[in-house]
Amino acid sequence: MRYETIDHTGDAGIIAYGTSMNELFENAAYGMFDLMFDLSLTRPDRARHIEIQGSDREEVLYGWLSETLYRFETEDTVWCSFEVRVGTGGLVAVVGGTNPPALRGSPVKAVTRHDLTIAQQGKNWTATVLFDT
Repeated sequence: MRYETIDHTGDAGIIAYGTSMNELFENAAYGMFDLMFDLSLTRPDRARHIEIQGSDREEVLYGWLSETLYRFETEDTVWCSFEVRVGTGGLVAVVGGTNPPALRGSPVKAVTRHDLTIAQQGKNWTATVLFDT
């Protein structure tokens, strides 16, 4: 399972899962866009390079999701494939996208820092993220 949705008053949220930090960040972005669009119906036809810096993992995750959301809004591109390499103090990624299909949920307006957490559970990782919708 890449992610699951969580209920939050007036907003939307996900818990993303990963067996590595790279997979966790990929699945968090996938979950955010899959809330809005059925990504199983999309195939990327363009790619973009993204670099994010931050002082800790949560700041990098917030920056990563905010940047992909910003690029969705400014480039009118739904990002549906993600290759992320998380390192010390940031990440480097290549995202694949396409023209937006029909909206299936409320649009995400912003990523929030409220209750944003990354935790290790055994050998796996989870990230909890809330979105303004």
